[in-house]
Amino acid sequence: MVQDKAYNKALIKSALINKGITNPLLIDSILAVIGKESGFKTIEEDLYYTAPRITQVYKNINLEQAKKLEKNPEKLANYVYGGKYGNAANEGYKYRGRSFNQITFKNTYKLIGDQIGQDLVKSPQLLNTPEIAAQATAQYFKNSILSGRNKINDKYKVDLLNIKTNENPNTILRIITNLNAGLGASSTLVENEYKKALKFFAQSSVKSVIPLLLIAGTLLYFISKK
Repeated sequence: MVQDKAYNKALIKSALINKGITNPLLIDSILAVIGKESGFKTIEEDLYYTAPRITQVYKNINLEQAKKLEKNPEKLANYVYGGKYGNAANEGYKYRGRSFNQITFKNTYKLIGDQIGQDLVKSPQLLNTPEIAAQATAQYFKNSILSGRNKINDKYKVDLLNIKTNENPNTILRIITNLNAGLGASSTLVENEYKKALKFFAQSSVKSVIPLLLIAGTLLYFISKK
């Protein structure tokens, strides 16, 4: 299926606004993370890995076990996702990462499906459809923002529902990267994913803000050296 990235990006933006996510900086941050995740195309998690690659992606799988799972996406998915978050032992592959931002696990499929009026448990492939995927992705981020609001405020001193007009754009991007990776993700993982998202963020509507921040930082540095 050939997908128009500009069309998909517009779909996602419209869906975010319809879900009440209207702050331009927040929208741009979410779009940047989606750009990093999928390039604005609906994708299914592949999981076709060699044994060495499996050990790199999944730190808890040793090489001996990885050799039994290599180049077998269904077997690997069932091994790493089976029996978790609503998945039966053999449902890891069925409810693997899909949509624009890799929505994963049966419980999440059901929750979001119920919220957007689609039976994603019965028909998980619906997340390959850009129009439905856009709604699901917007709902995912709305859920994440609401459920993680207090933790984010504690960690970053930012209320995503009341973003200050002078807030550092890069901080918002880092927060959304953290949300997408899971608030329990390591700081190293978040930083690596943030750097990947940054190149998409530079293309967003706040692209003029970031250089100004860099210029201001540079001026302060030289002033402090005098």
